[in-house]
Amino acid sequence: MSLLDDLPKGRWDVPFFAERFFGVRTHPGQNELFEKIVLRDMTGWRAAYLTICGTSGNQAGKTLGLALAIAHSCIYKMNMQPPDWQSESSVRTWMRAPYDWWHFGIQQEVAELAFVQLAKLFESRHEAQQGRDCPLTTELGPDIVDYSKKERGEYQWIRFNPMIGGSEIHFRSTTEKGIGTLGKSMQGVSMDECGFEQNLPFIVNEVFHLRRIATGGQMLLISTPSEGFTAFSDEWEKGNPKNPLKVPGHYSVRMSTRQNVGYGIDIETFNSLVASMPPDLIPQNIDGEFIQGSKSFFNASAVDAAFLAALPAKVIAQKDHRYINGLDPALTYDNTFDITLDVTDRNNVVGVDIKRLQGKQQTITVVGLAHDQHAAYAANGATVTTGVDVTGYGGKIMREMLSGIPGLKSVEFGGSPKNKHRLLMDVKSMIEKGQIKFPRSGLWLELRRQLLAYRLQDRKLSQDAVMALAIAVRLVTRTPEGKVSSSLPFSYFEPEAPAPRKKAEGEYWDRLRRRGVWQKIGDHTEWPS
Repeated sequence: MSLLDDLPKGRWDVPFFAERFFGVRTHPGQNELFEKIVLRDMTGWRAAYLTICGTSGNQAGKTLGLALAIAHSCIYKMNMQPPDWQSESSVRTWMRAPYDWWHFGIQQEVAELAFVQLAKLFESRHEAQQGRDCPLTTELGPDIVDYSKKERGEYQWIRFNPMIGGSEIHFRSTTEKGIGTLGKSMQGVSMDECGFEQNLPFIVNEVFHLRRIATGGQMLLISTPSEGFTAFSDEWEKGNPKNPLKVPGHYSVRMSTRQNVGYGIDIETFNSLVASMPPDLIPQNIDGEFIQGSKSFFNASAVDAAFLAALPAKVIAQKDHRYINGLDPALTYDNTFDITLDVTDRNNVVGVDIKRLQGKQQTITVVGLAHDQHAAYAANGATVTTGVDVTGYGGKIMREMLSGIPGLKSVEFGGSPKNKHRLLMDVKSMIEKGQIKFPRSGLWLELRRQLLAYRLQDRKLSQDAVMALAIAVRLVTRTPEGKVSSSLPFSYFEPEAPAPRKKAEGEYWDRLRRRGVWQKIGDHTEWPS
């Protein structure tokens, strides 16, 4: 059977395509990536997952897998509505339609790693072919693909013959945030080693998404993890199949170096090298997992232990309980978080509710959220104290807008780095001492993710939930302990004293107070009023 006869089967079976067209046998990790890429929605041709993230160990074959996925998409013009195969004019129009895939790297050399992989495959000299020829170029001829010329005399460029659609692959770097590609229409976008890109959120949201918005093209983000929880781990988490907050249209996979053993790695060499690695780095470097970075502020194991699956995501106000409500308002482009804690037992503080407003907000919306949460936990005989970040001019305005909340407390993160560090240390201390617990479900998982990823140099990090928690924890130490009905009136100027145990003792106590002297009676100490 000729190669062209096998074209229909290769469209939906990428492992078959890789072996029949390129002479490569792919491993299970690569096959899982291919499976998610070719999955379609109800139309039968539009991608079910428009954004796919993959994290992998070193030398796991991710770049080869990505290169094969790009070639497959280009040859079959995936995500383009297919023609009417009974109409010659419709087929001709579809074959002539442009299909441009853009592949990026943090540097041009990194972007061209995929080009090198494909060039070696075309020339039947890739180690993964294990001596087998490339059927695409041997059976259809070397003119089936042209990669001898550079685009604009500078960038590597692959162009498939019009006989198989005439698609093109362009290779660029993300220097200057990828703005050099603005205005381009992209049928597909991919990026290798995006975990090392400092401006990844901007590039994804302001460049990649907008370049494919008219084409419905897929975006493939592949990288080895580095330095703990980064912007790439945030993107990966959006498609994590185990994440209850998984974003529709996203899917994430993980590729281990172990899966490449026997395909491109020798088992004896692999075992020898792994044995010499620090054990704490094996999950990251071999299995492609995100681990705690050296600059992480909170201890990962303590944070993980603070989130319990047995706790409900929300608990309504309970009679005689005390609550703290921490609000970190964001009126520009961050998220607004509101976190409510039950502080009736100060050594066993529990998260009972969390709310989020996403994106730019009107002041009245944030004010409404604060009032609603305060009212919800001031019911049923409970008491609640609300705290708000008043850093900067916007914070002062927010404090005035919230002045109608009884007992509103102001917390300021600004002023000096020491002030912010002190507030965060309070959170760190409570978590590591096991004095605070949170539900392990719903929006609380976003707080968990932010705690795991948090660093003191927190620019470009999602941190709004952490800030709301820090506000709430700051107020914990200022709130009386115990149930509302069991506490005595609180004064900043006099320490609380328990009631006298005997009537005579109480009368003597009162006489001493009137004299304005100090006296110790039993185990009680009285201060002058």
